[in-house]
Amino acid sequence: MKKAVVMLLSFLIIGTCASCAKENTLFDRICTADEALKASKKDSIVVFEDLKCTSGDEIWNKFYETVSRGESASVFCAHYYTLNKDSVSKELYEVEKDLYPMLFFYTLEYDGDTFTVTVRQSTEKETEYEEQFKYLMHYTGDAPVLAKYASYDDYVLVDDPTVTREEIMAGIVSSQPGVGAKHCFVYKNTFD
Repeated sequence: MKKAVVMLLSFLIIGTCASCAKENTLFDRICTADEALKASKKDSIVVFEDLKCTSGDEIWNKFYETVSRGESASVFCAHYYTLNKDSVSKELYEVEKDLYPMLFFYTLEYDGDTFTVTVRQSTEKETEYEEQFKYLMHYTGDAPVLAKYASYDDYVLVDDPTVTREEIMAGIVSSQPGVGAKHCFVYKNTFD
């Protein structure tokens, strides 16, 4: 009986390690945006396509519940972007069209005290961004009047828990460098 329990535990540990290696392998693999999107959906990673969560919402919810209790957790996300010809000027479209589609992998880890986010574009070897934050804020609401969506559901890493989404957005659109709170959108979902 003792031998059977040891074997069962060994299989569980090996299975868990294999699962982690599979996710890390995808994060480290260099591939086109379309290949990365397909692999992300297959590997049950949280996937966003043009600001809509299209896969893995239950994975995200479990991660958020866990970190909300102050427990360590990690989650992998894939943010896929296309360039809509009707949403930009003809000039900008011509300049940018060959850059799309693009996909960014996000690894978000929480150690019980600090969130660390690491971002890498699927076509690049090097990490594009890595930063630590103290808080993961959840913002929901109706979209601004001129937005092309009706409402939003955002999770944003910040160091100041009193910062509002409106303050973050004002800093993003400001022409002054350094204006606005330090932040990183890790989950951005919009609804029509």
